[in-house]
Amino acid sequence: MPAHLLSLADGPSILLDKPILLFGRHEECDVQLNSKKVSRRHCVLAQVNDYLVIRDLGSTNGVRINGERVTERQLRPGDEMQIGNFKYQVCGDLLGRSEEHASAGEYQDISPAKPGATEGLPPNADKDTGEEAPV
Repeated sequence: MPAHLLSLADGPSILLDKPILLFGRHEECDVQLNSKKVSRRHCVLAQVNDYLVIRDLGSTNGVRINGERVTERQLRPGDEMQIGNFKYQVCGDLLGRSEEHASAGEYQDISPAKPGATEGLPPNADKDTGEEAPV
């Protein structure tokens, strides 16, 4: 199941379907939380590589993770997050994997490139060996 925030109080559960979500009261926010305890632009939730990070944007009432007020924190499944009077639990697969994806054993082997082929090599790669040159 994709990553989502399960509502533990009033308010909707939130599917984390974008790499960056802006939370707040303002109409331009991706997730609008209508409460006087939520700032207009309260916090941002971002997917960085294979994990989630929440960052407070200088809100008055802050962001709490597992009861602790934070300015920035990596999130893990099971963490409880509070924004104003809205409480959520981080749920699902933060990597975006699902059972529909092929397992490692189901991928096909790719034949090595023909001699002289350089397509797909890093820009600093040795054209003969394909290995990256030291920086």
